[in-house]
Amino acid sequence: MLQAGRDLIETSGNLDDLSISDIVERAGTSIGAFYRRFDNKDMFFEVVQDMVMTESLSYVHELIERDPAWGSNDACVLADAVASLYVRAFRRNRGLYHASLVRSSQLKTSWDPVKETSNEVLKLVVPRLVNALFEQRARKVKPAVLEFEVRAALQLIIGLLVNSVLNDPGPLSLTSRRLGPYLQTQFRRCLSLSD
Repeated sequence: MLQAGRDLIETSGNLDDLSISDIVERAGTSIGAFYRRFDNKDMFFEVVQDMVMTESLSYVHELIERDPAWGSNDACVLADAVASLYVRAFRRNRGLYHASLVRSSQLKTSWDPVKETSNEVLKLVVPRLVNALFEQRARKVKPAVLEFEVRAALQLIIGLLVNSVLNDPGPLSLTSRRLGPYLQTQFRRCLSLSD
C-alpha cells in the first residue's frame, strides 16, 4: 500500500485528489486492510512521507560514499554535486513535496519531515563544501563566514526548487534539462566560484 500510495502521490501531487479506494485498488488490497493499518488518509500520508524521507537520506549517504565528487576538495566540483543532489531530490519527490507544501498551509507540521531530512543532508554536505572553500581561498576567510555563504546560497537554490514544485510548469520546470546546469552555475556564482 505504501508504494502504491507513493506512486499515486507522485502522479497527483495533491493528497486531496487521492482516495483510499485509489490506494487499495492500486495495491491490490481492501479498504478494510487499509483501516487496519491507518486511521485515515492523513496518517497514511505521514507514513509514506516518513518512508520517503528515510529512503532519501539513505540515498544521500550512499551517494556520498560512492560518488568520487564528494571526496573531492575542489569547491567547484562539490558545489556542482550539491546543486545536482537537490535537483535530483526535487525531481524524484516532486509530488510528495508538492503535497507536503499544500498540506503545510492547513497542517503546519506537514513540511517538518522534509525540513528535518534537509537538515540532515545539510549536516553532510555543508562541512565538505566549507572545507573545500576554506582551502581554495587559502584560509583567508573564516569558516563561519564560509558556512553562512554556503547555507545562504543553498537556501536560494532550495527556495527556487520549492517555487518550481508549487508553480510547475514555469520557466524553470523541474523536468527541464536546463535546470540542473542552470542551478549549478547560479550556486557557483553565489559562492564566488568560477563558472
